[in-house]
Amino acid sequence: MTVAPDAVPSTDVVRIQVVVAARGGCRPEVADVLGAAAERAAGVGTPDGIRVVLLTQFDDDPFPLANPLARPYDAVLEVQAPAGPDPVGVTNRLVAALSGIADLLRPVAHRDLSGVLVGAPQEIIPTALTPVRYQYFMRRRAGTLHADYIDHYFHRHSQFGFATPGIEGYTQFHVDPAATAVVATRLGLGAVGCDSVSELHLASVATFTTAIAESGFGMDAVLDEETFVDRTNSVSITSASTVVAG
Repeated sequence: MTVAPDAVPSTDVVRIQVVVAARGGCRPEVADVLGAAAERAAGVGTPDGIRVVLLTQFDDDPFPLANPLARPYDAVLEVQAPAGPDPVGVTNRLVAALSGIADLLRPVAHRDLSGVLVGAPQEIIPTALTPVRYQYFMRRRAGTLHADYIDHYFHRHSQFGFATPGIEGYTQFHVDPAATAVVATRLGLGAVGCDSVSELHLASVATFTTAIAESGFGMDAVLDEETFVDRTNSVSITSASTVVAG
């Protein structure tokens, strides 16, 4: 199974992720800062239908070992809302809800290793939010255009999401580089150079890793990734997922 050849990625939802690399020993403090920012982002004045999720990487996360040259993220603050007829206005309101976050993070995070992603989530296998989320922050290979990358990722590589065992749902977060650059400047953070984030929604890490080990799944997906993903400079993490609003 895969996405239909004539399917077009949805722009019905605007999503912003603040991805954070903690200073040494400061992961709990980063989680506290993002938790407070999440509560504020979920407050008055934000768009209707806003969803705010805090993701904090597990201490014993095994997945960054697959990409040892890339620095993993310690926490992610995710805000999203229906784009409606005015996606720019919705984006502006989400940015306003996150204003000042760079200053709050300055004492506890490496701002040059942290940053922002902006784009639209694609629910390939829809699911309710689960307690655990796997995220694979993917960068395109040299010589590959972003539009071509997204086309292959959405229409071809999605087949491996449908075949992945031990998951509850699968989302592709399609990053908009231009919007990311604008929002990063407004928030005083860097624009993360990812082209997409593959998200697997899990009941637990153990359930997922056991299912993968027992099935032998994975090599075909890796071989396909080699054709369009810069795997050396991509990174994956698993995190505890806390819904703050929505």
